[in-house]
Amino acid sequence: MNKIALKTGVIAVALTLGSSQVVLAQDDSAKPIEKVVITGSNIKRIDAETATPVSILRREDINRLGVNSVREVIDTLTSSTGSLSDIGGSNSFAGGASSASLRNLGKQSTLILLNSRRVAPYALADYNEVFTNLDALPLDAIERIEVLRNGGSAIYGSDAVAGVINIITRDDFQGVQARGSYEQSVANEQFKTKTASLTAGWGDYSKDGYNILANVEVFHRDNVIWRDVLDDINPAYGQKFSAVAPKSGLMFGNRGAPSTYSYPGNLIGQGPVAGCATLSAAGLCVFDRFAHFEAVPKADRANLLLSGKLNVGNGIESYSELLYSKTKTTYTGAPGNYGSANTDAIWGDPRTGLGKTFGYRFLSPDSPLNTTGAPLELRYRYADAPDQSPNDSDQYRLLTGLRGTLAGKYDWDTAVGVMGSKTKSRHNGSLSDSGFKALVGDYTKTLAGDPNCEANFPGYCQYTAADPNFFNHGYKLGQTNSPDVLRQLFPEQGYDGKITQYFIDGKISGELGRIGDRAIGIAVGGEVRHEKFNITPTENLRDGDIVGYGDASANASRTSEAVFAEVNLPVTQKLELIGAARVDKFPGFDAHVSPKVAARFEATPSLLLRATFEGGFRAPNLTESATSTKFAFVTAQDPKRCNQANALADDLRKAANALPGSDPNQALLLARADTVAQNECSAGTASIVSNNPNLKPEVTHSATAGFVLEPVKGTSLSLDYWHIERKDEIGLKSVDDLLAAEADQAPGVINRAPLTQDKTFTAAERAKYGVSDGPLVSTTGKFENVSRTKTSGVDVSGSSRFDTPYGRLDLGVDATYLLSLKNFSSTLNNYGDNLAGRYGYSKLVANLNAALRTGQFTNSLRLVYNSKTSLNTDFFDNNYTQEGCNKLGWSSDECRIKAYGRLDYNVSYSGIKDLTLSLNLRNVTNRRPPVDLREFNFDGSGVIPQNYADVQGRMVRVTAEYKFR
Repeated sequence: MNKIALKTGVIAVALTLGSSQVVLAQDDSAKPIEKVVITGSNIKRIDAETATPVSILRREDINRLGVNSVREVIDTLTSSTGSLSDIGGSNSFAGGASSASLRNLGKQSTLILLNSRRVAPYALADYNEVFTNLDALPLDAIERIEVLRNGGSAIYGSDAVAGVINIITRDDFQGVQARGSYEQSVANEQFKTKTASLTAGWGDYSKDGYNILANVEVFHRDNVIWRDVLDDINPAYGQKFSAVAPKSGLMFGNRGAPSTYSYPGNLIGQGPVAGCATLSAAGLCVFDRFAHFEAVPKADRANLLLSGKLNVGNGIESYSELLYSKTKTTYTGAPGNYGSANTDAIWGDPRTGLGKTFGYRFLSPDSPLNTTGAPLELRYRYADAPDQSPNDSDQYRLLTGLRGTLAGKYDWDTAVGVMGSKTKSRHNGSLSDSGFKALVGDYTKTLAGDPNCEANFPGYCQYTAADPNFFNHGYKLGQTNSPDVLRQLFPEQGYDGKITQYFIDGKISGELGRIGDRAIGIAVGGEVRHEKFNITPTENLRDGDIVGYGDASANASRTSEAVFAEVNLPVTQKLELIGAARVDKFPGFDAHVSPKVAARFEATPSLLLRATFEGGFRAPNLTESATSTKFAFVTAQDPKRCNQANALADDLRKAANALPGSDPNQALLLARADTVAQNECSAGTASIVSNNPNLKPEVTHSATAGFVLEPVKGTSLSLDYWHIERKDEIGLKSVDDLLAAEADQAPGVINRAPLTQDKTFTAAERAKYGVSDGPLVSTTGKFENVSRTKTSGVDVSGSSRFDTPYGRLDLGVDATYLLSLKNFSSTLNNYGDNLAGRYGYSKLVANLNAALRTGQFTNSLRLVYNSKTSLNTDFFDNNYTQEGCNKLGWSSDECRIKAYGRLDYNVSYSGIKDLTLSLNLRNVTNRRPPVDLREFNFDGSGVIPQNYADVQGRMVRVTAEYKFR
């Protein structure tokens, strides 16, 4: 598809149609018009077009999307931006869950509601981010989803900063309905997803005075390993990156080289360990990494929703609801490797508050595995390590309440409930520090200072194990090891999380008075909520025993209170003014007031003007403000040692190139060159972070201004400008920022080892290259209000409905144009670059929809469009600017991601009594996502695919829905 024509078409439709921001349609029959509550307000009203922009996806719209989960529905919103997914969560502190993010403001700034009330957060924090797990919400029970496209703190309190997503379940359903779907890739059948649900409803509320709804839904997704689908990867990647393969490497097709970190291993300069199954042309043992890289993890979910309402008389209705979900995501991990030239692993020890270092060692000249008489480089793969990492989670919400009418004109509603989540996350396959020392050898004991070694191999003794039986103790190199040995060397580790919340709320709304014949609407209410959050790491994490792994723990509780009020003032027949305010009180913080003012002006019967201004906030969560600790490690470039290390590495490479290829010292020199550069320019540094009870809430100011136009009956268009500015963002000063101003930091913030423990430079080299500071060990700090973000853009939505000779045609468009997104930098003491149009931030995201109803058939098309982006991000990202791309040998065209459009098709047939059949084709034209060299090159090797959509291709989903009479 021509990209110019595609973009022009998107913009043209966006400017001439109206919205898949669907309004609540009014039936043309003589039924009385009922007032309803729209998300973003507590006051019932007849008009669906409010002063605040709200998008509504109905059940019918969701069915046409061909989605399998709530997360997939949210991803279709043009205002939805990248966030955590259970598919990519294997390296997250909160694996096995999916979150939502609107406006690029993160998972903590979008509030998720179920039937206008909160659901419990996921029981693990993603480092410090607490969020709602979308995978725990039922898809088939949804009647509609309302999306408030700006802040909603004045109505809903904390977290409603970027917007609110309110999931409304079915109401007054009767009968029994079974539904099942199966989805599979046409190109690669490994991509499979199955769902099934059963929904039953009893009682007609208007006649019987009660209604009960029960919905059970199950979900299963198969896992996919890259080796099984790698042949279908875009050839452009293989053509670009095949050159990075080692000269000695065997090529798997043209898509990267196998690894010489293999099983049973390589002794560089001596040869492969006996028993190798696959040798490269150079005679080294190789390992197929792609056979263990996972593209999609296995997932199983079950959701149960029970709800009921009962007319107890005197205009009072009793209602109850139970939500329960069980989710399990199992990640398959590639086995780790051991390399004598690997950069030391650095992580934190929670017991001491200090960093720990795991050192990779050359084999001793005296090792029985070593016949060279010199320190020998070992490259090895722990192919016998366990590789399954399950994440199990249970979530629930139970509430009961009463609602009714007082004095015939005031609606009231009150409820009490309990909700919670419990998660068990486990990881397998990582090294135990104590297990390694016991079964492999003590890496802390080296030949540093050994006169014989220093005389013959200067610069290498500190990297060489003193133990001649290194890798020849309990764990045998390349041999069969017992289950007990493997459990000791690779113990299971992870977290248990539990969160519990109790709440009681109430509100009353109605008519306060009148201005002429126009009612003044008012709503007041309050809420009390108690929450307790506990994250407990396994003992080996608490002891700092898992190499390279951090630790996150929390054990805290709090009670918060809130009161709110809202008034709708009809100043004239055409002008409404809306005011709202909410006061939230969290322990340890002053009461926070979130105000809102809005205006709605009907300029003409076909033109509505609207605007809002609102203050929002996010209270520090319990992992940020209450007792908690986090030990992690980050990659850092040491400004006091990196340039010197690069200079030493260059000299070592020059010395190696001067030697004949048969000289074993050449391998030693090259290995050390890589090691010294990595140690100081891209090494892991321990980051030790504690909570901060003195944090302030994050605060935002948001504004919208726009119009809704209905030029002819059945066609509407809305355009809304939005602007959000957030300050006092809770986070950490980056290690780069700390190191850039090291002299200004308080003692203990940046910790360095003494020069006597320097493993990168010898004393002579320190003098030669001017090194006077010891190696970086760790940084310590606490959460602070450190940053700001501001963003703005335009939402365009529209819909048009008209009859044709072939049936009714519905057209719709949703588009978001990102004008600006800027993050504050403490380094600049100012905002960085505008990220709109940079990597990960398309300026224009749009959906165009068309549906034709002809008899028992409904055919629909959906076009998804994302505009082009460059590969670089903010001002500090020099690797992927045009100059950086030139250094990588990439052209100007390759230094960006092209615009992308995907066409989806859905057809449904309801000509068989009580049965509806649907077929959905996602990516009808089988179009690949555009080439993204940055994503493919993320680890510098260009051999690890990242985007599974590239090999997924066209997807087919079939659905059958049967209603029992």
